[in-house]
Amino acid sequence: MTTTTTPGCYFGDDYVDLVHGGRRRIRNLKAGDRVWTLINDGKNFVEDEIMIIPHAGPNTLTYFYTFTTIEGHTIHLTDSHYIVVATINENKIKIICASDVTLEHQLIIFNRRIALEKIIYSRHIGFYSPITLSGYLTVNNISTSVYTDFLQVPHDMLHQIGGPFRIYYHITRWLFGYKYIPFSTTINDEIHPISAFIIDYYKQIQLFFPIFSL
Repeated sequence: MTTTTTPGCYFGDDYVDLVHGGRRRIRNLKAGDRVWTLINDGKNFVEDEIMIIPHAGPNTLTYFYTFTTIEGHTIHLTDSHYIVVATINENKIKIICASDVTLEHQLIIFNRRIALEKIIYSRHIGFYSPITLSGYLTVNNISTSVYTDFLQVPHDMLHQIGGPFRIYYHITRWLFGYKYIPFSTTINDEIHPISAFIIDYYKQIQLFFPIFSL
């Protein structure tokens, strides 16, 4: 068994809500699963879809920030995973890294912002990084981004970079049927070629998105 501080992943035992009913552990998700996603204002759910799971370590001992709200909601995120929070003093919603969240922040659940009771650094076995079409994922009823600041790139720009892959996903499923999965669904410790491509060619990709200033 290995131990990792992989920058942007979820704990496999946390859950999401499925569009057709019920819940599913993140470790059991697969590409094509339809999930309910709470958009970042916290006021509406949208039907969403798991597009790809580019990286996972089912047997890897992983460090997570574990957030517990005053009402008992709990979520586990690795250091650099983005999460949607409300700033108490500024009354503003923003997306920051898990490692930057403090007890002064509030997490976003449906129609409410909820205060944190405690934050601890813990270890659990199994990490997963599902990517949705919306760029968000509601985990244990809490709104999160599916992205990480591994490249020191904000959520919005990462979602823009993923645009061509979403278009390809939609077109191929329209052409070949909705049981067709355009990207590999194999879960293993290797990073998916799409993620590797973005990491290797980020400087070139960035030239296509000059509107964003880092």
